[in-house]
Amino acid sequence: MTTQRESGLTMDYDHLITLWTSGVRDYHSMLSDYLTANSIFVAVIGLIVSRESATMSLTVLILLLCIFGILLCLQMAIVLGRLSGQNGLWEWQLRGIELAQEWQGQKLVTGLYRLHETRQPVEDLRNEPPVFKPNWAFRQHRQWWAIAPSVFPGFLVAPMACS
Repeated sequence: MTTQRESGLTMDYDHLITLWTSGVRDYHSMLSDYLTANSIFVAVIGLIVSRESATMSLTVLILLLCIFGILLCLQMAIVLGRLSGQNGLWEWQLRGIELAQEWQGQKLVTGLYRLHETRQPVEDLRNEPPVFKPNWAFRQHRQWWAIAPSVFPGFLVAPMACS
């Protein structure tokens, strides 16, 4: 028999896990969309610059596209930073529920956190193999990719500035 507190934790957990998974999906979808848009801007600028006769109207168009691309990169950094922070909040709240003494369900997010942040293996004696160890990507994530949200927009602006 479950108590009212356990039932409330389960409902909260279900709602938060839905928010978290949709937030992760939205983050990756938004990142892909911004990368595609930025690639199109860089390609258009490259095509315009490659023309032999650069008239004043083409120069103005190139400058406008560069400015628009830089604004797009700034917007990307803000939106992705907000989504990342929001997803971090959902994950933090999920771990709090999983660490509650009343929680009887699987500790999915806590295990992911241990694997991702502290690079500790996750154990489940019901599985084969019973221990899931972090692979190379998990170990390197903090060193390389974790700084990408703050550095990545600069990599997108650089090709436009060089055009």
